[in-house]
Amino acid sequence: MTLRTEDGLHSLSCPVGTVLDVGKDAECEIALEGAGVLPHHCMLRRMGERHFRVTAVAPSASFTVNDVSASDLGVDVPFKFGIGGETIEIDLAADEGAPSADLVEQGAANGADGAEAAPGPSSARPSRRDYLLQPAPLKPRLGGRVGEVLIEASPAAMSATSPPLVIPESARLQNQQNAEAGASRPEVDDEESSSLLFVGLMVCAVMIAGIFWWQRRLDEAVPSPSTQIVRARPAVPVLRPVITSAEIIPACRALRLAGISMTAAHWLMPLAEEGRTEAALELARALHDAGQFGAEVVFLLRQAAEGGARQAWTELVREVDHEENPERYAESSFKLLQRAAALGESSAWMPLGERHEHGNGTAPDIRLAREAYEKALACGDERAQAKLSAEEGALQRAVAFVRSWNEVSVATLLDHISATPGRFFRLEYPQVDALLRMEEELRTRWPLRRVSVVPGARADIETFDIIKVTQPFHFEVEHGSRLARGDGTLVCTVQRDVAGVWRVTDAADTIDIAELLPAREKFVSATSLRELQAALTPEERMEESRLQLVREMRGIEETQDFKTVLTVVINAVHEFPQETYWRPFADTLCDRMARQLFADGRWIDPAWSQQVHELAEAGSVSAMLLEGHLLAAGYACRRDEARSTATYQKAFEAGRRRDARFYYAEALFQGRGVPQDIPKAGALVLSFMARSKHPLEAYLAAHLLWKKAEIDPALWQDVYDTLSRVADKHSPAKHLAAMVLLNHGNTTRERKTGFAALKACAESGVQEAMKNLSKCYQDGTGCEADLQAAALWKQKAAITEPPRRRHYTEFEE
Repeated sequence: MTLRTEDGLHSLSCPVGTVLDVGKDAECEIALEGAGVLPHHCMLRRMGERHFRVTAVAPSASFTVNDVSASDLGVDVPFKFGIGGETIEIDLAADEGAPSADLVEQGAANGADGAEAAPGPSSARPSRRDYLLQPAPLKPRLGGRVGEVLIEASPAAMSATSPPLVIPESARLQNQQNAEAGASRPEVDDEESSSLLFVGLMVCAVMIAGIFWWQRRLDEAVPSPSTQIVRARPAVPVLRPVITSAEIIPACRALRLAGISMTAAHWLMPLAEEGRTEAALELARALHDAGQFGAEVVFLLRQAAEGGARQAWTELVREVDHEENPERYAESSFKLLQRAAALGESSAWMPLGERHEHGNGTAPDIRLAREAYEKALACGDERAQAKLSAEEGALQRAVAFVRSWNEVSVATLLDHISATPGRFFRLEYPQVDALLRMEEELRTRWPLRRVSVVPGARADIETFDIIKVTQPFHFEVEHGSRLARGDGTLVCTVQRDVAGVWRVTDAADTIDIAELLPAREKFVSATSLRELQAALTPEERMEESRLQLVREMRGIEETQDFKTVLTVVINAVHEFPQETYWRPFADTLCDRMARQLFADGRWIDPAWSQQVHELAEAGSVSAMLLEGHLLAAGYACRRDEARSTATYQKAFEAGRRRDARFYYAEALFQGRGVPQDIPKAGALVLSFMARSKHPLEAYLAAHLLWKKAEIDPALWQDVYDTLSRVADKHSPAKHLAAMVLLNHGNTTRERKTGFAALKACAESGVQEAMKNLSKCYQDGTGCEADLQAAALWKQKAAITEPPRRRHYTEFEE
């Protein structure tokens, strides 16, 4: 090839594939000196017969090719290369197939458009390089135009003492011929081409400046070893030896480690295509570091590994087992892992074991998977330990599950079973609460249990996360005078959850009874421990039911677990309809449920209403009263006050209980669903409740006495005495007593005392007391008239909610 400078024409040998280093450094093949020239400025590589590629080595290196500025650009000869304020015309020598003068002129005109020349036919073969090509940032170069090459303003005057370049005679003749041919060319309109070029470059720069700005910032942050300041000297081309591949690969490795992976990949690709093993390995690493995972990386690593690069197998195993690899579980990946393991790559044993375990790319084989995991553990892979300890972990979980049958509480069952169980004994895909009830039944049926595991457990591995365990056990259960002994076998599936904890997902057991005391006929035959139960007589079953009711009712005040107790009571009613031992439990339960109804003002479960009705029909007085409350309020049923009053009457007539008498008399006094019947209510109440200390009874009796005192004023004292006994326990009774003193007191002192008590009730939040206090301030009863205070208390009464009803059992007499 030839290089034309201001000093003349120079020749340089450059076969296809040659890489020439351009810069100030004395080791560069083309050594130049001048402002802006770096020690290692750029690389000039001949790609084909007429195609060259110029690539910047450092981010700060700048040059132009046919007036186009870029960091990486391809072009056909002849072309003008601008660097350090000087322009070098590069072409092929005559013996290298130089083009004619017409072609040279056409190529120079095309180069001024700034487009990258297409490679010649010799470089048109398919290549994997295409995906590496990056768009070249184009930008205008400021300065003066000389011919068709745009260069910067001339640098400072060159040193006059620089030694002249010695040029061969043949090169000097060629230089004169080229000068004459250039002089015969027509001149180009300088103003027109300059404006068009500037507009085109500006448009391109705006479009792609944002793309390359960030990459330039990152590259500039990396210090380049070639950015040294060297003594300036005239730009003189010097012939240097050609760079070999042995020198390119270490340089590209340094670029990759410096974070310039894609630039390294550009230079490594041709060498990898030539089949160079070390270049293929470095190219794969550069693509991996650049975040471009794909089939190319695997292909290159495989090429390097098969070429003899031992370290490539480790990286190939990593890429094959990468979670983003779409061929991760394919048969081809399995064979690669097999080959890597056979060649001694230790990191291949763990993924190879997983393929054998789950049947990915091959048939499942637990034996081969275990062998692979053992080899992986021997090579130091700690992940294999979890796989190899799976059998022991599953056996330990099965043992813990069997031993939990001895515990009093069923709460620990949740530590052993899965949150989504399959088949557990006789239940198919049960809910957790159903499992807990089944375990509660076992503990109720056999209060004394001694279950122990015996040797002989076996683990059948489906995968190292799902293991079927067969665990023998010995049992001895006892209830009263009955005792059963024998052996059994638990067969369960144990699975490792996402947290790495083993859980039982399926379980079934069989038992072989060895001894039944006092006799075999005292037991019901069973094949499972949870089906084994005693054959009880009616008396024993009744006693068992009563004991169960006692256990369930214990702590009902705190737990409020009405559903379970209600079910047990209903079962006792159905099993022993003629017996009455369950009635006290039913009454206690219904009273507790009624208190909760009054406190919450709502009914929790509508299904309970039917069970309450069944208990009422069976004769439970508290169940009748609870049903009356539900009908009066319309909870879980249509509101029906007439039926409610009739139910109260039925409850009173069934047991003559005081609470039933109170609710029936209250309904008659208020006329709920029936005509108001004060005489009948008085007959039920006054003779029994006039001197009662129960707040609700005394309050109802005071209302009935009030009606009589309005006719006979002598009875106002009895009204006040009845209310005063319970005033401290029941604020409505205190309010009513204050009204008696205020309106019917015999002295001024009593009336003032009544007003003070009324005001105290209003201040404590009694709504009726607020209304009456407002009226007192308005009328001046017991105080001076105060319309402002009257309006204030009236407003407070309007925004105050009425007090909730209180259940009869909330007060103790």
